[in-house]
Amino acid sequence: MNTQSIFNIPFSILPYSEFIDLSLAQSGYSCFVNVHMVCEHHLNPNFKNVLSKASYVVPDGMPVVFSLKLFHGAEQERIAGNDVMFSLVNRAGQESLKVFLIGSTEEVLKTISSELLTRNIIHKTYSPPFLPIDEFDFDHQAKLINEFDPDMVLVGLGCPKQELWMNRMNNRINSPMFGVGGAFLLFARIDKRAPEWMRKVGLEWFYRFSLEPKRLFKRYLTTNTYFLWLMLKEAFSKRN
Repeated sequence: MNTQSIFNIPFSILPYSEFIDLSLAQSGYSCFVNVHMVCEHHLNPNFKNVLSKASYVVPDGMPVVFSLKLFHGAEQERIAGNDVMFSLVNRAGQESLKVFLIGSTEEVLKTISSELLTRNIIHKTYSPPFLPIDEFDFDHQAKLINEFDPDMVLVGLGCPKQELWMNRMNNRINSPMFGVGGAFLLFARIDKRAPEWMRKVGLEWFYRFSLEPKRLFKRYLTTNTYFLWLMLKEAFSKRN
């Protein structure tokens, strides 16, 4: 598989449809990298090895897609966790695949479960206790998942928790894992997605910010500023 490294992150370069096929065919985990995750990779010591151990690392945010093209000329399409969850669920319905969902609240999972039942998709949900990841009962969770023996595990714990969880579960779970984050809320129709034109030009973050400015102001100010700094560093390293 072709990879290109940017921001010291090895990105998988492949079409969306090929990613779906290949990732479902093996165990391991897939990470969908946006600006927030790039910053976590550089600022969070516990996150350093997470992306390097993943089976697939694909660009979720358009700024990451633009950066791959700018610095490597890579014509890589966006592979967003929000889209992938819907694609995987559709595949599950078409091919009678079993789905395990971990994350979010019991209420959200109940809504998702109702939708999956209408599609006759065999599934199991689990809402873990709201605890730091180091306090998770990984043995219990691994046993729960492996006994169900799903064809895919959709992880909606949010970044960086879901990526750290998948890294800890790697080689303990026999099914492919996907860190789809906020896709749970979209699938449950609790959150709304930005219009397609905003997604294509890299303004999905602005749409989310407009919905929750108070909560997201500090996060976006910090991560976006740091990401611009990383782009400048990357550009400088390419010139030398």
